[in-house]
Amino acid sequence: MKKILILVSLLLALLLPALCLAARPEVSADNTQFDPLTGIYQLDGNVTVRLPGQVIVADHATVHMYQLTVQASGNVHLSDSDISFYCDQVNVIGNESTAYCSSNCRFTEGDTRINANTGSFNWDSKLATFTGGVTVNGAAREGTVTYNVINRQFQ
Repeated sequence: MKKILILVSLLLALLLPALCLAARPEVSADNTQFDPLTGIYQLDGNVTVRLPGQVIVADHATVHMYQLTVQASGNVHLSDSDISFYCDQVNVIGNESTAYCSSNCRFTEGDTRINANTGSFNWDSKLATFTGGVTVNGAAREGTVTYNVINRQFQ
């Protein structure tokens, strides 16, 4: 019985990375390094990371394949359908379905332009939230601003 338990545990340990890679992001860059034991990509130069529904373009990125997280920096552009985030850094947490943008955050969707110190976007709820120095189409806004991408309204 003990041998069967050990064998099943080993099989699960071998299959877990393969299961995690089933929904894995597609990556490309000028310089790509991958550690299969940790499932971490280090990407530099003309980085593109394609997630289901989103594309991240940046100068540098670290992609944790097994955790489905992405940390990107330098000229970051995150797009999802017809919205775009531009910022200096982004942290994408796959299991939260959220991208957290920081430093010089700019958001565009149609005629709506939002600038802020930080912003986040949840692709399940389609809510974009902004804090710090928020302007909407050039007009200053106080406090936290949340924009609903589905109905194109502020909450």
